[in-house]
Amino acid sequence: MDYTEKQVKFILNNYITNETKCVDETGHSLSSIKLMLQNIGASYGFVNFGKGNPMYTKVADEYRKENKVFGETMTKKSFCMRFGIIK
Repeated sequence: MDYTEKQVKFILNNYITNETKCVDETGHSLSSIKLMLQNIGASYGFVNFGKGNPMYTKVADEYRKENKVFGETMTKKSFCMRFGIIK
């Protein structure tokens, strides 16, 4: 089952501090949420996991712009590291 844009935004805003809240709010399992995050990593070229989902990537790009690091847009690599997609 695909995620809605609202669900992806919720996950990106809450996953790091409360994975269980993401599961409860979206109805998706933790493993499914981790796969969705992997999908974003794939679209950024950091994970060999399909081609990615354009909507997930769009929401992740918005998140990166809104959550600046040292006043700069978060890089794709920083995003993937923040969400445990890569080390």
